[in-house]
Amino acid sequence: MPGRLPHSGRRMHTWQPIASAAASRECWSTIADIEAALTEHLRGEAGNEWAPAHVSAGAAGIALFFAYLHAARGEAGAADRALEALDISTAALEHRRLLPTLYSGFVGVGWVITHLSRGIFEGDGELAVEIDEALRVLLAEETESLQFELLSGLAGYGTYLVERLPSPSAVKLLARVIDLLETSRDVTGTWFTNPDWLPDWQRQLMPRGYHNLGVAHGIPGVIGFLAAAQRAGAADPRIPRLADEAVPWLLAQKGSWPSSVFPAHIPPDDDPRPTRTAWCYGDIGVAAVLLSAARSFDRGEWQEEALAIARIAARRSVEETKVTDVGLCHGASGIAHLFNRLYQASGDDELRAAAETWYGQTLAMRRPGEGIAGFIGWADGRRPGEGEWRGEPGFLSGVAGIGLALLAAVSEVEPAWDRVMVVSVPPQKGAS
Repeated sequence: MPGRLPHSGRRMHTWQPIASAAASRECWSTIADIEAALTEHLRGEAGNEWAPAHVSAGAAGIALFFAYLHAARGEAGAADRALEALDISTAALEHRRLLPTLYSGFVGVGWVITHLSRGIFEGDGELAVEIDEALRVLLAEETESLQFELLSGLAGYGTYLVERLPSPSAVKLLARVIDLLETSRDVTGTWFTNPDWLPDWQRQLMPRGYHNLGVAHGIPGVIGFLAAAQRAGAADPRIPRLADEAVPWLLAQKGSWPSSVFPAHIPPDDDPRPTRTAWCYGDIGVAAVLLSAARSFDRGEWQEEALAIARIAARRSVEETKVTDVGLCHGASGIAHLFNRLYQASGDDELRAAAETWYGQTLAMRRPGEGIAGFIGWADGRRPGEGEWRGEPGFLSGVAGIGLALLAAVSEVEPAWDRVMVVSVPPQKGAS
């Protein structure tokens, strides 16, 4: 495992802040409160070998927040906190077994260290070599148990490997991921979610499985990975071919519901199940991966579709979106960030206005004195409707992710951390 990474003076690519002067002040004040709360959280986790290490809700995701805060403001203290969080993550890898997944396992820890060592800090890549070897062993096994999705499956492995390019081991492993994605398609040319992969409550509702149309667990996440691989220079002719089959199929699933154009699930021989507006499921996440694919594969018609879908999402009221909390995954800050990313990539003023609205909604949903830095999120239980409201420190549903989204509104540092969400469409040159 690597030791502490030395600070680097490198900055990320130029990015356009969009917050007004008043909104910027409120964003920075909120970011400062998140910084203080997460600093205290890390103190409590130091030396705890059972501390969550992963991207979704653990120290690796918190490291992203502090690293980008350091990049935005040049404060050594924030860099120190990022390194402390990485130390917690790598110590956990040394002391216990983690899942081989992007969001809740060791693959994601490797993604964060690779990403930060190439963009903000300097590192030696030792951990990535170990993770590459673990993936080689995993992917060499002929098994049907490997899922295709971003959070826990092949698209997630591929997303890590794209971050590792042009490493020779990453090139070889990426070809293996494409092998498995190619051979696991069904007759539609896309990927079907096996009922054995589902939690009990979903299997009861859809006992034959389904086609999943969410970025986090479904076909759009694979499309986003393919687009990122193409843009990163992966020279595999199967990548554009897989995208050429998956994107038209996805676009053919458009419907019309109050909160979405795309459904969450399409069970065989049953009606599609509509969803909310979010990154994990719903139109704004789909629009982002479609625009990414359009740019990567030079498909003007896909870009038109992506921006049209995004504009439909921009015109929905808060009530129509079914948003109830704040995190990146399915909350207000995630929607704000995606509209911001889409605006930066397109220069579309309607999408900028939507981003500003949703940043305002993010700040309005803060409740000082509650949760962590005034934010609480809904933590799902084992069944629909079960769970609790609580403060979450992490990236996907917690304040680390909220802080990153707010930083993207007020700083000139491109939020390349969203490559882990496969929505990092390059900014449009000359956008203002």
